[in-house]
Amino acid sequence: MSTENSNGTAKRKPRGKPFAAGQSGNPGGRPKRTAEELDLIAACKDRTPAALAVIESIMMEGENERNRLAAAQSIIERGYGKPTEKIEHTGKDGGDIVTQIVLTSLA
Repeated sequence: MSTENSNGTAKRKPRGKPFAAGQSGNPGGRPKRTAEELDLIAACKDRTPAALAVIESIMMEGENERNRLAAAQSIIERGYGKPTEKIEHTGKDGGDIVTQIVLTSLA
């Protein structure tokens, strides 16, 4: 890459850690919620039973099976959380994983 076109105007990004040890990148922390935000959260929480009733009615009386299943999953996930996926790493026939690296010469 040539620097002839930049005329020294390109800004360089700092490399590594841009803050000194013990210095926070966000010294003020997360801003406090405003009164309007707190009111909105409270209003949403107040409507939770009604929202759950709507989801439950879709689950019980919905015409579309896909919607009924989605509503049922929504209720379960809110009550118990989303299920975790376990991934088991094993090699052939349940044994250890074996990594092979083959080096070849280009010459």
